Amino acid sequence: YREFMCAETHLFREEYIRSRITLKGQEHYEAALKKGSVVVVFVHHGSWLLMNGALHHLCGGAPITSIASRRNLEFCTPEEKEFWLGVHKRSAESCNAPVIFYTDQSPIGSVRWLKQPHHVLTVALDVREPAADKPEQQFEFMGQRIYLQTGPAKLAQLTGAQVVPAAIEYNAKTQRHLLTLYPAINPNICTPEQLTQTALDCIGPHVMRAPEQQFYDLLGALQTPQKA
Repeated sequence: YREFMCAETHLFREEYIRSRITLKGQEHYEAALKKGSVVVVFVHHGSWLLMNGALHHLCGGAPITSIASRRNLEFCTPEEKEFWLGVHKRSAESCNAPVIFYTDQSPIGSVRWLKQPHHVLTVALDVREPAADKPEQQFEFMGQRIYLQTGPAKLAQLTGAQVVPAAIEYNAKTQRHLLTLYPAINPNICTPEQLTQTALDCIGPHVMRAPEQQFYDLLGALQTPQKA
């Protein structure tokens, strides 16, 4: 599946997105967007790279971009690094994103983005950067204990953006993706830990249902705290 997903990034165009993606829970995303800006959170499972284009083309065209990691690319071969930087570019082009934010930059850019009315930011919950010493908290995921940062939840609290958990699965028989969007979480009425756990509870069943679509071994990689 990993090879399929990587190859698919070269097809990120509006016609491909409209013909291959089915939405479930679109009303939750649209309701959150009416209130203000939105942070869409996910894990590296399924063709998550299609989310930005799908939300842009199938859900009203709100301005949307992502936070991505460049630090981890330093651990890749030059060929892999070039490929993933190209993926970032193709993902941005799929939703007409004016900019991509990176974790090695000041967070002020993403804060300003979300402070603008009805802007959308997609962020992975399970990003780990060995070069960055950031604290992690304990969570439960698919019945197991894992450790994650709470940066996405803190960003939502800082900006007042609603948080929409999302998961995407591929059906090889129909050759279609199902993008599921969950009711928004209000960051002002819970802690970053509570918000993150609620999002994980939504996403976990999707990973359990299609474990072969994990981009990496989520439980194996996250069951011990990260060492700097």
